[in-house]
Amino acid sequence: MNGHSSSRVANGLRITLIHEPEAARAAALFRLSAGSLDEPARWPGLAHLLEHVLFAGSAGYQQEQRLMAWAPAHGARLNATTQAHFTAWFVEIAPERLGQALCRLSDMLARPLLATEAITAEAAAIEAEYRMLQSHGPTLCEAALSQAFAAPHPLHDFHVGSQRHFGDDAVALQQALRDWHQCWFHTGNLQLWLSGPQPLQELEAMAEEAAAAFARAETVPAAPPLLQLARQRAFALQSAAAQHLQLSFLLNDPQPASLTLLRELLTDKASGSLLATLREQGLCDDISLLEPYRSARQSVASVRFQLSGLQLAQCARIEALFRRWLAQLSGLTQQQRAHYASLTQRRFSQLSPLDQLRDLALGFPPAQSTTPLPLPQSLSRLWVSPAVSAPSVRAQGFTLRLAAIDWPQAEPEPETPPALHFYSPASTPVTPALPVAKSTLALVAAPVEPTLLLSVQPGLLPDRLSAALIEAALQPAMGDALHGGGELAFSRQHGLWQLRLSGQDALLAATLDRAIQALTDPPAATQAFGERLFYQAQQADDIAIRCLLAHLPDLLNSTSADALSALRWQATLYGGAANSAADLARLLTRLPGAVEPAQSPPHVFPTQPHYSCPTASRDAAVLVFCPLAEASAVCFASWQLLATLFEPRFFQRLRVEANVGYVVSCRFHQTAGQAGLLFALQSPALSTAELFGHIDRFIADMAATVDSQTTETLAASWLSLLPSLPESVPKNREHITAHWLYQQLNLPFSFVRPSPDRLRQAYRQLTASCARWWRLSNSA
Repeated sequence: MNGHSSSRVANGLRITLIHEPEAARAAALFRLSAGSLDEPARWPGLAHLLEHVLFAGSAGYQQEQRLMAWAPAHGARLNATTQAHFTAWFVEIAPERLGQALCRLSDMLARPLLATEAITAEAAAIEAEYRMLQSHGPTLCEAALSQAFAAPHPLHDFHVGSQRHFGDDAVALQQALRDWHQCWFHTGNLQLWLSGPQPLQELEAMAEEAAAAFARAETVPAAPPLLQLARQRAFALQSAAAQHLQLSFLLNDPQPASLTLLRELLTDKASGSLLATLREQGLCDDISLLEPYRSARQSVASVRFQLSGLQLAQCARIEALFRRWLAQLSGLTQQQRAHYASLTQRRFSQLSPLDQLRDLALGFPPAQSTTPLPLPQSLSRLWVSPAVSAPSVRAQGFTLRLAAIDWPQAEPEPETPPALHFYSPASTPVTPALPVAKSTLALVAAPVEPTLLLSVQPGLLPDRLSAALIEAALQPAMGDALHGGGELAFSRQHGLWQLRLSGQDALLAATLDRAIQALTDPPAATQAFGERLFYQAQQADDIAIRCLLAHLPDLLNSTSADALSALRWQATLYGGAANSAADLARLLTRLPGAVEPAQSPPHVFPTQPHYSCPTASRDAAVLVFCPLAEASAVCFASWQLLATLFEPRFFQRLRVEANVGYVVSCRFHQTAGQAGLLFALQSPALSTAELFGHIDRFIADMAATVDSQTTETLAASWLSLLPSLPESVPKNREHITAHWLYQQLNLPFSFVRPSPDRLRQAYRQLTASCARWWRLSNSA
């Protein structure tokens, strides 16, 4: 952060302003110091319902001018979240439109309409969400975790909301929402965060204007009751979700950055770390840190160990190693503590402006070298596995297969226990020996940190097992790259597998050399780890639409390679010195597979009317992907403009008016080297045939909207779209991704604003190409 300030404006609203001169996006976030555990007992789910209904319109902005409809049409993203004692609403947008977005955001929070028809619609949406959550693994785990705390406490109560709890009296529910809004929505309970390239004085003027919408009040909400640990703190939960162990602990007067620092230490992948040691012993495949509860005075943190086996004894061994690791934390040197704190700052700097505000306002802000580490005491234990046999119990309004258990004693450690240590800054990386031959390496001059992107050519992806093996083999090198000031990552990006390596020139060569060695002859333990990752990836996601989105790239790619040596890669270096590029080109000759120049993506067409992808969810879900009708920059830009027209109207028609379900999405989408329009619906009440019908009718009915566009209206839409179009010279990390993604289409970097006639032509191309649309559903 290049500049920031925290203060109160004239009417008492607390504000935090962040000035990022180079930022291409701006963001705003309002946080309310009240959440689901603060709502009246008579109305469980009221806070969650209000979070939804506030988007339905306000005194100053209604219909297409309200934030929910206006923001997507101007290239923004927005959302909200209700937590135990906090609720937040946030938006990210182009900097020149931040003021307009903030006016809409503050007006919807200060002067909501709370119309009965909107309340009824959102209550039905929450009912659908509640049904979905009844089989949602993370939600059930949080409900199970609540049993480790003594009752009575609001943590044990139901707070999601449902039609049964909201009742049939819309007027009474409306009054309850008004009362709750009047009680909480004033400057004493609100805080605003703003981030953007604007000077601090300009951001402050925006904040002052936004604050004026709220009544001044200095009342302080009553402190929530303190959580107390129960006597029984070991449980087993039967679940088809990924098996794991959660060790949780209660913190009093927590410092959020302390958990950020702990998370950085826990997720360290370098050799000798806790995670690497657990992987080497075949006990655990991953570690994450969650915070399922936070109030102003307390926090519950959960360390989640993803298990590699089904036995409870494995959990006891993990806990023993974890406790030994915790005991060693006190031995961290000041240099080590500063190093790990700097890693949290690096991760934070790579987030989008909106995600940065979320971390600052809601948890996991970056740590400093002086940030204290939390000292976990009195751990509670939750073993989650399909192997558990347990009776049905009710917790937080959900039915769980949960049982209290006696925790086993860990086996005595061997005489020479596995060494656990923390990273210490090392010397400069040594340049590896270089082959004589060179591979094809595309160079893109850009004022960015040198970044090498290796992606599998569109049309030929590694099969899931090969991809999992690559991911497993690269883990130690990923940890070392991070400690060296760079980054190594392997993941599926927009339907294509991509290896991303960034850092200074010497680190690039050393890390690439180590990565190639790891991939060339992975040991048996790494292959076993890869097989477990493959198995975990096969587990059905309990969100049906996510399953369909994950399946789409597999359909768009014509073949898959069952061995690393059969892969064809394309390599691009962004930034970096010429001699560094030459070294990398030589090293790439040893990469398993072949490195080739980028090729035009293959055109794969559907061979059947629609494809079925069964899911665990009982909801009906459908996805329609409409690829570009022609390979040209003009078509690319025209279809993006179509998406900006379609997106808010699709949401308004099917989510607000028809209320078909809680997943209603329309957007421009790139995946597996192809681009086009994507429509997605998920509903607990309608069939897949009915959902497909809704999408087809919507597209047909958009003809009048497209015909009504003038040169003036398109000019405004184009200005909103322009910042998101890829540039030929990337200026930052995010621009690299956009450049690489566009490069997969093999199109020129030249964009001209489409005319109304060109937009109408694009719409005709869309409707005429319906035989090439990919239709996926979770039923035959």
